[in-house]
Amino acid sequence: MGSETRSVKLTESQAACLETLRNDKGSKTKIAIAAKLDLERTSYALERLEELQLVERDDVNRWRITRRGRISSYETNPDRRRRNGEKPGPSAQRLIKALDRPMRAADLARRLGITRQRVHQLAVELHALGYVRFGDQGSRFRLIARKDDPTELLSRDEERILSAVSDEFPTSAEKIRSATRLAVERANTGLVRLLALGLIEELTGPSGERLYGITAAGLTHPQYNESARRAELPHLPVKSDRVLAVLLSISDHGQVRIRDVGQTLRLPYASINALFQYLKRTSLVRKSGLEFDAPYELTAEGRQILVELTRRRAA
Repeated sequence: MGSETRSVKLTESQAACLETLRNDKGSKTKIAIAAKLDLERTSYALERLEELQLVERDDVNRWRITRRGRISSYETNPDRRRRNGEKPGPSAQRLIKALDRPMRAADLARRLGITRQRVHQLAVELHALGYVRFGDQGSRFRLIARKDDPTELLSRDEERILSAVSDEFPTSAEKIRSATRLAVERANTGLVRLLALGLIEELTGPSGERLYGITAAGLTHPQYNESARRAELPHLPVKSDRVLAVLLSISDHGQVRIRDVGQTLRLPYASINALFQYLKRTSLVRKSGLEFDAPYELTAEGRQILVELTRRRAA
């Protein structure tokens, strides 16, 4: 037991890899990013740690800590300095120059005429040197940005939510969840962050419901996917042609009496009266005065509903 827990001597890079694996298992690339090392130095460090029986590989070639690695103490020595090791090479410099905005690895590969794997290698090297940062930690190469680029990088969930919001109309959280297939908690968390970043805005719907619309900043964000599935229009409390005709009639005249609208639309008094009572209960119309026979007018909600109904008919 004593020999198993004796202190071992490690380089700084080996110690960084060991500490990373004490927290989680992962691929060489994942370890390199967490330890802020390039892939070459990470490979040497992991091989040495494996020789010392401090780490091992599982059946799918992921690295994990051993029992000995978890309980052993260690002393660290500086890594051997490499010639020009603190400066990006020519290929890495080309990548930095091409990274004029946050980009996906596939787009960078096409722009530079190299493979996506080579982009990954260069990006890890530049991350170790402090030149780039990554977006979604669940898929680190979904988006790569220069360290000095102020763009807020979004998680995969946030990107899906942002891309679900149409630039043509605001929509509800329910419709956004349906389009993104996200659970309520994950969707709500994403909406809160996007609101804080000013990429979406909160609006009040025709019936007072909470809706979300995209902002100019959201439309120009590099992670707004124009080909993504959009959230549908929120439900309206009314949507029939007859309701539209009544609301238009009131809007055209400003104030109307039930019988006048009934005559204009050629509807029986009983039918038009019932419809007016329904519109009154849904707060779309109201009497313009306290008198018994005071004419009706549109409420603010009624005007919003009329605008939305008209827009949807024209779409």
